[in-house]
Amino acid sequence: MKKSLKKILFTVLTVFAVFFVVACGNKEDSKLNKEEILQKNVEATNNIKSVNKLVTAKIELKSGESVEYMADISLIKDPFATKIVMDAGPENGELTTFIKDGMMYVTGTGGNTWEQQAIPEETIEEYKNILNDSIEIYEVLKDNLDKVSIKEDGGNYIVSVSKNSDFLNEYIKNQMSDIVGGEDFEPNNSTLEYIIDKETYFLKSLLITFIAEVQGQKIKAKTETTFSNINNVEEIIIPEEALNSNN
Repeated sequence: MKKSLKKILFTVLTVFAVFFVVACGNKEDSKLNKEEILQKNVEATNNIKSVNKLVTAKIELKSGESVEYMADISLIKDPFATKIVMDAGPENGELTTFIKDGMMYVTGTGGNTWEQQAIPEETIEEYKNILNDSIEIYEVLKDNLDKVSIKEDGGNYIVSVSKNSDFLNEYIKNQMSDIVGGEDFEPNNSTLEYIIDKETYFLKSLLITFIAEVQGQKIKAKTETTFSNINNVEEIIIPEEALNSNN
């Protein structure tokens, strides 16, 4: 695999991780008000004060090679603090990032050395987008409800989009356009499925898949995200060695 291609694929996975994840007998209920359910999910998202978010992502190439990684995120909205542990496999290693009190602390695999720097408020606002999965999804779906299916499954709503819907392919293309730059990137067979808690309307999980071609190679991408401990993350503690670093 070309190094440049690996860099592109890793960046694609990173974007899905930071800024975006059926039981038998389910049946769609035509009486369900799709827009109302999605709007309540957005309202619930706006009331999230803290959360844990786990993302697993994989891109497979036709050649049999693959790029995988995991991001484990804890976040408190106000005052803002976050911990992000990103494992990109043996080749790229692990990266741990803390942000708190206007400072960012970063260390690589092994955690032997830390770097710290002040972080501007506008960057902190960008990190808060980690909470905006439901809001972004709603903006994509609201004008295409005819292609959206919602089923009840126990205490959850299962929301899915018709496979290979043009609007979903276009959305993914737009999200990736700045990353792949001049590379041709035409996603197809895109799918989106997510689970909403019927009682709280919080997002519980999100699954996005698509097929595309990058640098002449066909790729299959899959990103799964789960949300937990909503409004129950009490504190994010910066390690002493990070606080005491002089970098």
